[in-house]
Amino acid sequence: MREPRSRDASTRRWFRLARLALAGLTLGAALAGCGQSKSGSGTAASSNAGGAGATPPVATAARPESAGAPAVETTPPAERGGSATDLGAQVFAKRCVLCHGVDGHGDGIASKGLNPKPRNFHDQAYMKTRTDAQLLEVIHKGKGAMPRWEGQLSEAEIHAVLAHVRALSARQ
Repeated sequence: MREPRSRDASTRRWFRLARLALAGLTLGAALAGCGQSKSGSGTAASSNAGGAGATPPVATAARPESAGAPAVETTPPAERGGSATDLGAQVFAKRCVLCHGVDGHGDGIASKGLNPKPRNFHDQAYMKTRTDAQLLEVIHKGKGAMPRWEGQLSEAEIHAVLAHVRALSARQ
């Protein structure tokens, strides 16, 4: 009688490992796609070609110094929808929402598998202690699971995201 129990325990362990592996692969795929656009598409809005509010694709150009590097967006902010705040919101929606969440509470879909959790920009006790230079350094170089955005985003986009993060942290 003990043999069936040991098989049950063995089967349960196998299924636990399989679920854990599947969860790891899912998280890995989500993080690997964090902020990466599909080749051939400029922005999420460009996939709505012909729809209401459709925007033209964003021009991209590869950096000559690194042949295998991802493309860098070169369309000026004015052509993308206006002010730096709009640009910051667009970049945040495209690159940051997966982990930080739509409103910057650190509750994005990928945050469930991250430890430490992504920063909650509404945490006033923390945000008031950070200078713009400190936040820019984290955006440029990354920290923990957060990727480095230097070389992926232009300086204008990075500063626009910082302005958007500060605007989020000012909201209550």
